[in-house]
Amino acid sequence: MSYITMKGVSYSYQTYQKKSGLKANLADLIKRHYQSKQVLDNISLSIKQGEKVGLLGPNGSGKSTIIKLLTGILQTTSGTISVANNTPDTNNADFLAKIGVVMGQKSQLNWDLPAADTFKILKSIYKIKEADYQKRLSKYLSMFQLEEVVYVPVRKLSLGERTKLEVIAALLHGPELLILDEPTIGMDIVSQHALHSFINEINRLENVTILLVSHQMADIEAITSHLLVLLDGHITFDGSVHQFIKKAQLPKPQITITHHTDQSPIIAQEHTQFKTDSMQTTITDYEDESTITLKLKDIQNFQIDNPSLEDSLYELFKKRKE
Repeated sequence: MSYITMKGVSYSYQTYQKKSGLKANLADLIKRHYQSKQVLDNISLSIKQGEKVGLLGPNGSGKSTIIKLLTGILQTTSGTISVANNTPDTNNADFLAKIGVVMGQKSQLNWDLPAADTFKILKSIYKIKEADYQKRLSKYLSMFQLEEVVYVPVRKLSLGERTKLEVIAALLHGPELLILDEPTIGMDIVSQHALHSFINEINRLENVTILLVSHQMADIEAITSHLLVLLDGHITFDGSVHQFIKKAQLPKPQITITHHTDQSPIIAQEHTQFKTDSMQTTITDYEDESTITLKLKDIQNFQIDNPSLEDSLYELFKKRKE
């Protein structure tokens, strides 16, 4: 059963053309020339409860608009949206209690206060029971190893620590849906890995539905299992990472064998082509039914370079522009 459903959703807004000069400004006061900007066009999608979904697309494709529609900040021009059997509405307290949002460039933590103080404010806003609050807070702080820094003013914390505390703040009220918009901007690799592990664990333990918007391919590959690609206001792909890479029609993974001698360790092969240069052999072409037989004692290293999700996106966007 779908947890998030969008059917025929379109969104547009009006803006007006403003010309320079005093005469043009005076004319604008009397009559403005409006034009309509179509951001989303007839989008339909379905996300199951507990899924981990990545929303991808270039800048200006409409990703932020989808987030605002799902949280009730904006209303559709046409079409319908359902989140946990609710129409998104910022005036619906029951609906807001079901969602948590982390914006990578916007903070809900007070810069001058310890995160612990903001957590207490959120406890009052969401009317979280004391026992539930203490249980969740203790568990999340332990998972992130932030028991000490929670009492330090936010301005004195590292970016990684602040981001982790932002995620905890979004989860304190026990939401069913967690929306993450560019959560790892500027974070080091160690902090990114910790955040990936935490989000995956929250999904596993509490079945929280994850919607991740990110330009960081490491985020998408480490967390999501379901991909939505948004281009020019349309969903152009809806499926798995594997299906996406296949759709982008990238070159096959390159196989490189490093060996101890100048002679290739390949004893026999079928339906493959390879070349040997000094102490390295590269398999340049192969099919699904290809086989190779190797002399293991001669092998120093065996490496398979798979096409990355970033490469897939680049190829898809490039084809779209052409």
